[in-house]
Amino acid sequence: MSHGQSYIFVGIVILALGTYLIRYSGFYLANRMTINEQHRQLLSDSACVLLFTLAVFNTLFTENHFSGISKIIGVSVAIIFAWKKYSLIIVILMAMMVTATLRYFGFP
Repeated sequence: MSHGQSYIFVGIVILALGTYLIRYSGFYLANRMTINEQHRQLLSDSACVLLFTLAVFNTLFTENHFSGISKIIGVSVAIIFAWKKYSLIIVILMAMMVTATLRYFGFP
């Protein structure tokens, strides 16, 4: 293992340990702390806002560039199919096929 690879391995181990410590602390502290219902709802809403923001930015941008209209249309098709309560695999396949078809025909 080279010098650079050992740094990567150590980084992975540190991240794994940190993840498990965070999970354990949540389990351990759940019985010791009380959170009122208003704060619990605020935490739930903030997680939803964070995920929504992440989804919007991943839809609009790829690295530092605009993703293109084909990706936006594909995500819109996925939203419509999810709203109509199709299964997840159908939603993913339809979005993928629409995006791939648009890109095949020259849409950016």
